Amino acid sequence: MNILKHEQVSVKLKNLGIMIIGSFLYVLAMNMFITPANLYTGGVTGISQLIIAFVFSTTGIQLSLGSLIFILNVPLLYLAWRSIGKRFAFLSIVAVVLQSVILELVPIGIFSDDILLNAVFGGVLIGVGLGMILKIGASTGGTDIISQYLSMKVNGSFGKYSFAINAVIIVLAGVTQSWETALYTIISIYITSVVVDKIHTVHQNLTLYIVTSKEEEMIESLQQQLYRGITVLEGRGAYTKNNKSVLMMVLSSYELYEALAVIKMVDEHSFTNVVQSEMIQGHFVRKEIK
Repeated sequence: MNILKHEQVSVKLKNLGIMIIGSFLYVLAMNMFITPANLYTGGVTGISQLIIAFVFSTTGIQLSLGSLIFILNVPLLYLAWRSIGKRFAFLSIVAVVLQSVILELVPIGIFSDDILLNAVFGGVLIGVGLGMILKIGASTGGTDIISQYLSMKVNGSFGKYSFAINAVIIVLAGVTQSWETALYTIISIYITSVVVDKIHTVHQNLTLYIVTSKEEEMIESLQQQLYRGITVLEGRGAYTKNNKSVLMMVLSSYELYEALAVIKMVDEHSFTNVVQSEMIQGHFVRKEIK
C-alpha cells in the first residue's frame, strides 16, 4: 500500500510547506539563540550538542551538528517505521532531512548576549517549529521515537520516558559545562514543552469508533498499517435500519493521521468518532513489537 497514495496533492504540498517552515524555525532557534548562548536542548539535538562539545574539547575537531543529528536519527527512524507507523516514519524522515540540510545552510549568528533572552526565545521558536510538524502527524525524529516505542512496548507513560531522557541531557550539560547552563537549559526545554502543548498535544491515547459497511476490508487494511487490536461491535442505522459494523480501536496520537487516512481510503462513507482515552488497562498492542 502506498503510504501517501490516499492523500491529495494539495495536502501533500501543504504538509511539505509546514515541515519546511517548522524546520526553518527550529534551525533559526538553534543557530541564532541556543548555540550562540552555549545552551542545550532536549532529544537527539541535545545529545548531538554534548557529543560535539566532548569531541571538540578532547580532539579539537568540530563536528557538524546537522550531519550528526541525521546519523543519530537513522536507527530511530527505522524503529519508527517498524513500530509506530509508516506514514509517521515517512514524514519524519522528510522532516529530519530538511532539518539537517537547513542546519548546514543557515549560519550561526546572535541577537543578544543575554542568556535568559536566548533561552526564552530559543525555547519558543523550537516549540512553534516542533508543534507545527507534530500537528501534521510527523516529528523531527529523535528521542520522541524512543519514548513512544517504550510507552507502546511496556504501556508506560510517554512523558515519563521523555522527561528521563531530557534529565540525563541536563545533568550532563551541568557536569561538562556549568550548572548555570543546565538551569537555563531547563527553562528553554520547559518553554518548548509548553508551546508545543499549546499547538499540539505531543502524546495521548485515543479511542476510535469506526462505523462502516466494509468490515473485513477495513480490519485488514488497518491491521496491515498499525500494530493495534480491533473490537467489532454490531450496529444498525436508526434512520436507514441498515446493519453496519462498529470497529473500536485504541491507538496513540502519533498513529491517528495514518489511521484516518486508511479509513478514508477504504470507505469514504464511513463515520469515525475520535475520543481521548483518559486511562487504558489490558492489552494495548496487537502484537509484540520487535
